[in-house]
Amino acid sequence: MSQRPWGPPPPGNAPRGVPAGQNPYGYNPYGPPQQGWGGPSPYGRPGLQPTGQGPRRPAPRRRSPIRTLLMTGVVLGLLMVGALAVSNLAGGGATETAYQNDSYQVPPPDTSPPALPQPETYDEAEQLLVANPFYDQTAPDPVRCEADPIDVGSASDRELEEHFDGLMECLVRVWQPPVEGAGFQIVRPTVTVYGQEVTTRCGKSGVNAFYCGADQQVYYSNLLDDAVPVVASDKWGADVVMAHEFGHALQARTAILISSQALGQQAGDEATELAFSRRLEVQADCLSGMFMRSVSGSLRIEQSDVRGILDVYKAVGDDTVSGDSSIVGNHGLARSREYWGQTGLASGDVGTCNTYTAKANLVR
Repeated sequence: MSQRPWGPPPPGNAPRGVPAGQNPYGYNPYGPPQQGWGGPSPYGRPGLQPTGQGPRRPAPRRRSPIRTLLMTGVVLGLLMVGALAVSNLAGGGATETAYQNDSYQVPPPDTSPPALPQPETYDEAEQLLVANPFYDQTAPDPVRCEADPIDVGSASDRELEEHFDGLMECLVRVWQPPVEGAGFQIVRPTVTVYGQEVTTRCGKSGVNAFYCGADQQVYYSNLLDDAVPVVASDKWGADVVMAHEFGHALQARTAILISSQALGQQAGDEATELAFSRRLEVQADCLSGMFMRSVSGSLRIEQSDVRGILDVYKAVGDDTVSGDSSIVGNHGLARSREYWGQTGLASGDVGTCNTYTAKANLVR
């Protein structure tokens, strides 16, 4: 296979509705998230494990070169959907098993992180998506996390920042072994709490929660619970959201994020770009579910909490956000996000979150 280098953007190759040179994947294009509930998962009853996920490469892509991708425009955001009950969640009371990775000293937030890794060719980008060494790793379980549930609707900005900063410590403790085991470097981001609007190195955002690849930090609007009430109504809702955003940080630090965007843009057609974006987003759902699984014992997440976690995932499917059941969006339908959130909750094997070899119907 030829080693195709990154190239300049062909004339007129910007995605529809996106100025040339700008990243097409940013904030939710359908406006502030609306509360909405999807129907039953089409993939089976709660607790049923996915089947029939044979390896499958993404659809063939045109080989024409695209713009050089710079991370100073990468904004990936929003929440997640779906998860199903799993038997190894805590049933009340801390686990008696010794916590894993407990001697690891989590570093402080890094405001000047090292540059993100990136592929040198499109062929390397494809391999980083379908056969990334990150997929060969296992998330430690159980892992200690001392964060308590927070009422995001009544918490002050300072309380929110303190809570999310502690959650980032837990996230790094869970993900440090698999990230570094794969030969990459993990970074602990800061969390900035803002109100109606914020301007970052990734651009301007309204009410949202997102990871910015340009500065490798996480942002959270204190109005998100108004836009997506389930975030406030479920005691773990905000943590599920932030674990998803940290999932994007993991994708960035393992070169999955930039590889996915590169190949999506290379295709030169909107449908393929959207498909790559959905695979990226539902993978972050899966990684968030895997984190919740790892810390479920120390957080005393009970089986009765699973329904609320499911509702957080489902609330922001492209179909529930837009109200259009036939939409072809960039984050995934509620049923897809539910499926991948459940997949993460049910396993510690990072490879189960390899959405880039999943069948197309699982990443709609």
